[in-house]
Amino acid sequence: MRRLVRSTAILGIGSIATIAAAILRAKILAAWLGPEGTGVIAQLAAFTAVLIPLATLGAGNGVVTLIADARARGDLERVRRITSTVKTLAWYAGIGLAVVAAALSPWISDAVYRDRSFVWAILIGAATIPLSAVASLQITMLQGHGAVRSMAILNGLVAAITIGTIVPLAWFFGVRGAVAQLVVLATMQVLLGRRLLAPLQPPAPAVASATQEPRVDRSLLRPIARYGGSALLVGLSSTLTLLVLRSIIVDKLGLAQNGIYQVCVGVSGLTMPLILNSITATVWPEIAAQPADAGAGAPMRSGIRLCFLLTTGVAAALMVGAPIWVPLFYSPKFRPALELLPFQFLGDYFRAAAWMFGIWLVPRNRLRPWVLFDVVYGLVIVGAFLFLVDRVGVRAIVMAYVLAHVSHAVLHYGLARHAIGFRLGRDNRVLLLGSLALLLALLLVRPEDVPGMVIGGILSLAWAALVVKPREWRSLRDMALRFVRPRP
Repeated sequence: MRRLVRSTAILGIGSIATIAAAILRAKILAAWLGPEGTGVIAQLAAFTAVLIPLATLGAGNGVVTLIADARARGDLERVRRITSTVKTLAWYAGIGLAVVAAALSPWISDAVYRDRSFVWAILIGAATIPLSAVASLQITMLQGHGAVRSMAILNGLVAAITIGTIVPLAWFFGVRGAVAQLVVLATMQVLLGRRLLAPLQPPAPAVASATQEPRVDRSLLRPIARYGGSALLVGLSSTLTLLVLRSIIVDKLGLAQNGIYQVCVGVSGLTMPLILNSITATVWPEIAAQPADAGAGAPMRSGIRLCFLLTTGVAAALMVGAPIWVPLFYSPKFRPALELLPFQFLGDYFRAAAWMFGIWLVPRNRLRPWVLFDVVYGLVIVGAFLFLVDRVGVRAIVMAYVLAHVSHAVLHYGLARHAIGFRLGRDNRVLLLGSLALLLALLLVRPEDVPGMVIGGILSLAWAALVVKPREWRSLRDMALRFVRPRP
């Protein structure tokens, strides 16, 4: 648990700049472009989020497992071949998808924006596909190496570039400049990721002949395809589903409502990947190294405890402070998002539960249920949204988000309990039940004014007093002191 907390803290500290940069970018977009401009960029992000995993061939999570496994066996030559193969495939696939997207851009614009005048956005988005694919794979390679500090450094550098480019581009070129910044960021991520990976890569063997070693190792294609095929189905069940749902929002409710919903997507997009990816970077290699599936239980329990302490604490703080930070970091025009956030954070709770209960599947090579459960998730969120959208408007998407992740979490927990005999343990049960009770209470209170914020703050403090152990408080204090005290 101590190592897990330390690794998560390092990544968290390294991501503070990323969060600050994302907040600044959101503020600039909201203030200068308004809900409609924010909706334009959000739609483009949803579109590229579908194609980027396709460009990686879904290999991201598999790369973490393959590299971690090869390193555990001391096979550094295999690590080098994995790196070369997946990066080469990503470049080829990414460029191919970019060309296809550019050729079909008028029709894609019709489908995504319901307006052909946004062809320019689709063309710029297409240019980011190969760059973003390679950049994302480089991050998973760092995870496979357990290079937590390098990941933190990368987060900080990308954040600095974000801050340095968004202001002039958005100021002088408006929404077009904000979209063009995506290409700049993706390019810099590729260059920085390559530099940080270089010290971790074993050197290529000396080749006696003049024949150049092939960039793609054919023996790796089958394991990469096995992980990738499963990951693509999983990824598409969420990214393609989100694109379809947001396109329906644009069609039925307009780009402005899509921009309001972006507040929810934006805050979850900052907090949840940071928490889940930081924990996964440590827990996955530990689970992969276990001799049997049943050994996954101990690292899972440690990860679950840290995950829900962070997820619930962050969600409660954000919900209580939402009447302040939404107008401050966006603009007063985004206040309608206050009605959506309680549902979004409740959905994040079940999202964390689903991820942590199923965190053992990929490193233990149990891919079929991983894929099947995500397909179920996609069917539930689409069905619930279509049923609710004409009844409750934009709230339908956050309500459907909650229902879909409830089903997801239940399926993953049931499988873990049956297949590997997983048990939460008493302390984790108290934590999960207490966290759920807090988020449901905040859903009812809905802090939208000062009295609501006070009540929400009291409830959050009561939750912390109930579920956080004294030794956990002491560990956090000691860790904070180690970071602020200079080394002798």
